[in-house]
Amino acid sequence: MISRRTFAGTVGTAAVGLAGLPGAASALAQRRERPKHSPQAGLNVLVLGGTGFIGPYLVRRLLSRGHTVVLFNRGRTNTHLFPEVEKLVGDRNGDLAALEGRRWDAVVDNSGYTPEQVRLSVDLLKAATGQYLFTSTRAVYTDYAQPVMDEDAPVGPAGVPESEWDGYGPNKVLAERIVEAAFGARTLIARPPVIVGPGDRSDRFTYWPARIHEGGEVLVQGDPDDPLQFVDVRDLAEFYVHLLEQETTGVFNTEGPAAPLSAAELVYGIRAITATPVSFTWVDWDFLSARGQMPQRQLPFWQPPRGRYLNYGRMDSSRAIAAGLAFRPLAVTAKETLDWHLTRFAPGQATLRTGLDRATEARLLEEWRQAAG
Repeated sequence: MISRRTFAGTVGTAAVGLAGLPGAASALAQRRERPKHSPQAGLNVLVLGGTGFIGPYLVRRLLSRGHTVVLFNRGRTNTHLFPEVEKLVGDRNGDLAALEGRRWDAVVDNSGYTPEQVRLSVDLLKAATGQYLFTSTRAVYTDYAQPVMDEDAPVGPAGVPESEWDGYGPNKVLAERIVEAAFGARTLIARPPVIVGPGDRSDRFTYWPARIHEGGEVLVQGDPDDPLQFVDVRDLAEFYVHLLEQETTGVFNTEGPAAPLSAAELVYGIRAITATPVSFTWVDWDFLSARGQMPQRQLPFWQPPRGRYLNYGRMDSSRAIAAGLAFRPLAVTAKETLDWHLTRFAPGQATLRTGLDRATEARLLEEWRQAAG
């Protein structure tokens, strides 16, 4: 690994409220114990984006640790955030002029989705920063049937020429390769699963605290033992800053929690943070699929553990955990996500982007009872 100080000499780089959750404070205190090293202080960090979902948590964490942050984006989203931070306006699809002639200790790229976007930023910044942190995705792995799903598992569509690759996951694979080719040993890549927590407007996790808080009979897809994984956006942001401070490089799966979690443990864990009467009815994946209800669309958050998705919920994050990744308790993530969700809509106007609407859920539950005799 190349030291940031060594690289700097080469290119001239300048140097939650947990009330009501028993045990949560002590759990967080234990969670924040990271490997004892002397962190780099006063980093100058460029964040590409910084005003979406991950970005604000990352920026706040960097600022709280005494680092200098510069944001580069189009200046259209959440422009009120961080008035104390320098903001450069441009478009990573072609207008990068605001970045020319500047140098940083590290660049964090949470907004690169296509190889073309990433190539533009990488070509401009490869001689202007000591480290490039690229947020990739678990979706780079397209076959989750491997017996060990660690960072060395195959990526990209098998048997498909790269010239024909398309879609979110394959494009992220190609983007990773561009970063690695330019930065070599200075590359830092994270491959998170579903990122959850307050502010997540995809609603893939939010659906469950919201629906369980509403109460009544809740349809849960699949089997109670189905494995699943996620990462709280705040845990991911803290891990990113820790990696930058330690000058860590490499590729990391960032799936949580630390111990295996089943679908039953998820929904009953969320139930524990509410006082609303609720019951769960488990409905078979095939039954739901036959009625047009698909995983990650109407049925959010996890996949049936079969076929190429056998180990989708069993990814190996031991490398990241050893490097300092730690996780909030499910109760904390669920409660604070629900608290945020309840501020989003006026009463009676809640509309989630994913999950079953109440009429469809009631119809499916009735059909399931009839099918069961």
